Amino acid sequence: MNKRTQGKINVDYGIKDYYKYYKNNNDKVVDSKKFHKVISEFNKRIVDSIINDNLEFTPKTLQFTFCIRKSKRVPRIENNKVINTNPIDWKSTNKLWENDLEAAEKKIIIRYLNNHTSKYVFRIKLLKSGTTYSNKKMYRFKPCRGFQRTLAKRILDEKQENFEAFELY
Repeated sequence: MNKRTQGKINVDYGIKDYYKYYKNNNDKVVDSKKFHKVISEFNKRIVDSIINDNLEFTPKTLQFTFCIRKSKRVPRIENNKVINTNPIDWKSTNKLWENDLEAAEKKIIIRYLNNHTSKYVFRIKLLKSGTTYSNKKMYRFKPCRGFQRTLAKRILDEKQENFEAFELY
């Protein structure tokens, strides 16, 4: 056995697994293309509602809440060290490293200032509080790239009013 895969547990489910479950538990079955189209449209509408209407989506059987939260990121000084938790602007950092070898050696990074959002950083979150599951900490959620890019476009869209989400304390 490959050392890298030792102890790996495959627990992720996809649309093929959902279709197989649907097919085995229903009398009237549609073909997989139509099923995929319906599920995709449903998911797109949920994402749209979460982003544009501040919906906190809680699936009935899962009891977890999918939502958007914001947190204020301000640099601070602790023990005579500057601590900056703003996201890294990798495009600008890589450009700096190409042009300045000394900065590359010192690993100097450039961070986003987020002045357009009053220094808030927005995250797509899975809230696990209020559930009765055991081993809640074993559940993880990573939003798909399309969900993250849609949120970024909505935040940067100047035609719409400023994006608001609940503050995460």
